Amino acid sequence: MTLDKRNWMLAGAAIVLLFALAAVLASLSGDRRSDDFLRRPSTYFTDPSGARALLLVMRKLLPAAEQWRKPLTQLPLPDQPHAVNTLIVASPLLPLAKTEAAHLDRWLAHGGQLILASSDGWPVRQRAINESGNEGTSEQENKPDGKKTSYLFTHAPALQWSKARRINTGEVNGPSIPSKSLNLRWQQHFSATGAAKVLAASDTAVLAVELPVGQGRIVAIADPTVLNNRALRAADNAVWLVTLAAAWGNGVTYFDEYHHGFGVQKSAVSLAWAFAKTPWGWCVGQIAAAGLLYIFVYRRRFGRISEAPAATHSNPLELVDARAGIFHAAGAQRLAAQSIMQNLSQELSQAHGRTIDVARVSEYADKSLAELQALAAKTERGEKLSDREFIQLGRLAGVVSKGRKP
Repeated sequence: MTLDKRNWMLAGAAIVLLFALAAVLASLSGDRRSDDFLRRPSTYFTDPSGARALLLVMRKLLPAAEQWRKPLTQLPLPDQPHAVNTLIVASPLLPLAKTEAAHLDRWLAHGGQLILASSDGWPVRQRAINESGNEGTSEQENKPDGKKTSYLFTHAPALQWSKARRINTGEVNGPSIPSKSLNLRWQQHFSATGAAKVLAASDTAVLAVELPVGQGRIVAIADPTVLNNRALRAADNAVWLVTLAAAWGNGVTYFDEYHHGFGVQKSAVSLAWAFAKTPWGWCVGQIAAAGLLYIFVYRRRFGRISEAPAATHSNPLELVDARAGIFHAAGAQRLAAQSIMQNLSQELSQAHGRTIDVARVSEYADKSLAELQALAAKTERGEKLSDREFIQLGRLAGVVSKGRKP
């Protein structure tokens, strides 16, 4: 396969993968109403389903606004110094434990305000929870069940919710509205309130009611979506909610995140899966897929692993034969003789530690050296040596090199 063809195949595969990932992301970008995880109005979420904007606004306008990530059994009573006076719970994913419900009643009786935005009244499970927040309930027990008693039902059995219909934006009035009216955005309302005091309503649609509990109260909001970022941006929902929190007690407000799942210990697998469903998770997945494709195309072996070739050592005699063949073919006797004399001079110089020119040295008369110099001088004069004489020149060079007596 040629390099150009392989590049075209890689580009085509990358384009197909890109379109496939784009299609998957497009299918997941819609509002998936069956997925409770992506619809929680948590203050940790900056997408339209979250309530992060409300937390930031309250931090600017109230004495304190923080996130609560512990069981409600550890919530300090409002009459304690610097205690929280308002607790906001928006569409909790986990049901309320029985011990939490009992402590929450005591907290309300001491002057606390619970702003509960839920469309099912916050179901209560009957299994107890300890002070550390550890509980041996299974996942099936944690799921809300219509047969279980809800927290609002124990305080207002007559409350009933309408079905969630189209989104409404209009004027709402009532005792909780700071001015004559505010433009609020909602999707669900109370269809029956019983003897509960109405705090906010639009014509016959009741959005919030007040349920007194001792020195405190429960502000029940029919539609939990009034707290999400989309509703806060489109209407005056933030003004109304800030007024509810600021008008009660010391104004210190907590957002319950424990019942959104942010206080429960999670395994590495569940955390990885939760991250994988976020946009950053999809981004990491695309990078990993591109990296695997690159490794598969450019670094994968499609055959058996072959042994590295063994290093070959050249034979000195083969090198001599090769040079001799070149000189013989070119008829360069003078160049060949000069090469022999230069190599011999280098060997003798290294042996004696001084520079020795074999062609000019005269001391230490030696018969073999004199005969070698005579044959080399003939080639310098341009005379042609016979094959026998040339062989004799090479033999004499070897004798002088072995004798090392110039």
